[in-house]
Amino acid sequence: MNLPLTTKQITFLSDIPSIINVDKTSGWRCHHLNSINVYDIQSWLKLIGDDKIYLIIPFFGTSESLSKPRLRLSNPFLVTNESNPVLIINFIEEQWNSSGFNIDTTVNFYIEFKRVFLSLK
Repeated sequence: MNLPLTTKQITFLSDIPSIINVDKTSGWRCHHLNSINVYDIQSWLKLIGDDKIYLIIPFFGTSESLSKPRLRLSNPFLVTNESNPVLIINFIEEQWNSSGFNIDTTVNFYIEFKRVFLSLK
C-alpha cells in the first residue's frame, strides 16, 4: 500500500478515509532525538521499513519513560519512510512556538510512536 502520508501536509489519523481499517494493537515505543533537526528526523524515517506506517505523537519530556509527564505537541499523525522530514520539523516547530510554553532548553524531545497496520475494509 503506497499512501502519500505526511509528504505535502501532515496526515493526521483523522484524515484517513473511513474505507481503511487502522489496527492500533501494537505497543507504543519511544524514540529520543538529541535535537530537532532535519538530519535526525530523516535518519529516523529511514529506519521505517518499506510499506510500514507509524502513528506518531511528538512530545517534550524529561524522560523517555511513557509513565513520566510530558507535553504533547499535536494530535497523532502518520508517517512512512517516504514522509517529508522538513515538513515534520516545520510542523513541530510551529506547534512548539504556538504553545506559549517557556521551558528550560535542557528538556529533551521524544517521538512516541506505534506501528499501525492499514487495510481496506
